[in-house]
Amino acid sequence: MPVRMLPSAADLLVGVLRPALAVATVGTLIPDPMPLPFVLARPIGGAAVDMRFLARAVVDVQTWAETDRDAEDLAAAARAALVTVWRQQVVVPGVGSVGWLAERAAPVLLPDEHTGDGVYRYQATYELTIRPVS
Repeated sequence: MPVRMLPSAADLLVGVLRPALAVATVGTLIPDPMPLPFVLARPIGGAAVDMRFLARAVVDVQTWAETDRDAEDLAAAARAALVTVWRQQVVVPGVGSVGWLAERAAPVLLPDEHTGDGVYRYQATYELTIRPVS
């Protein structure tokens, strides 16, 4: 396997959100069929700040649930998990840590014409810097 200098933003997101959001399925791709509640967490942009030890990632976190309140609460819990790992400098084993975090778009309800009635979706965008384990 090739050597990775910078951690995977997707691996970091999953490593943070899966344990924090145990009530939901967390993934980087939308499964078919989608289990509810579901959290989609993946990078949508970014670049290395220094290719040796620091990357900037713009990430998208979407939540789906059977009620508006449940989807909103799940989005709030995802936000809280990201803030917590940043503030406490938690290291995701084998991946890395969040050096800095900023919210680019707060969680917001997004109606989706492809999602059936009784399913609600929230979306938020964050920018973070990530560092490797060592």
